[in-house]
Amino acid sequence: MNSVIVARIALDVCTWKFDHYIQSSWEIYWHNNIDELQNHVCSTLGNPDQMQNSIQALERIITLQRSIFNGTLILNVDELFSKMVYRLECVNNHSRHLITQNIEPLIGFLRDPLTICPNISSTVGNSVFDNIDFALQSKRFLLLAPSAPYENVALTSSIPPWLGSMDGQKILIDIGSSLFNELEDTRKIGAAISPRNPKIFFQQLPADLLPIYTFINVAVEPFGKFNPWKILERVAKPNDYVIVKLDIDVSNVEKDFIEQILKNEVWLSLIDEMFFEMHVNVKEMESYWGVGLDSLKDAYNLFSKLRQNGIRMHSWP
Repeated sequence: MNSVIVARIALDVCTWKFDHYIQSSWEIYWHNNIDELQNHVCSTLGNPDQMQNSIQALERIITLQRSIFNGTLILNVDELFSKMVYRLECVNNHSRHLITQNIEPLIGFLRDPLTICPNISSTVGNSVFDNIDFALQSKRFLLLAPSAPYENVALTSSIPPWLGSMDGQKILIDIGSSLFNELEDTRKIGAAISPRNPKIFFQQLPADLLPIYTFINVAVEPFGKFNPWKILERVAKPNDYVIVKLDIDVSNVEKDFIEQILKNEVWLSLIDEMFFEMHVNVKEMESYWGVGLDSLKDAYNLFSKLRQNGIRMHSWP
């Protein structure tokens, strides 16, 4: 992601780097009040202003998800979205050029805001409920970089240079391997918390994934050669577009992996986007997650910290 050489301008060598993260006012409201809202998420999401924000944001994301890097114009509704800010640095020219790119705000349960609370889902119009296979695991609120609008720059390539280069790879590290197929032409490396039956696993693997899918059929571990970040460091380069999904449902191991990323600048710089389902202690999800130690505030703080360190962090449903 960082320090990718993308252009030579007037014999100058220029690189794109992550600069900072900007919370939208909608996200700031939730982040600043999450202690108070911890046990009132559904009633808060049901307020008219929150409902309007949720519907507008979802309609925008659903539209954006249908295309990839098409230079979508920035609209008024984009004020609801938080921003990842990147800068272009040149060796001889000390001026900085900044660009911003949308990302879904951290609000509510950090999931699709219209699918968890029954009092909301029963009152929202059908337009935002089309084509949902399983509402609890709705991925409609995920705005990946390939579909996210950006401003302050005109591009001639199909992938923004702050994410990777045309000759770079697209790599998915899938920890808790679940055949995540949303991204095409991507090298996929799968791993799990415990070994799988290889015959069954590869029988379930679609034929078109065989040439690009590597499955490490040994339990992942925070330390040693089967640490997924050490594997990532060996296979990825700064000009690759790297996505990580972490979902092994073992909270202490997941936390170890996250903390390792935050302490290692190389791993931070390699990961462009990350998905993580953090189980928190909230009554609406107790039947799925049980009673845990972490609060919604803990999740908000962790996701914000990772975004502030340059990773487009998303909550995996």
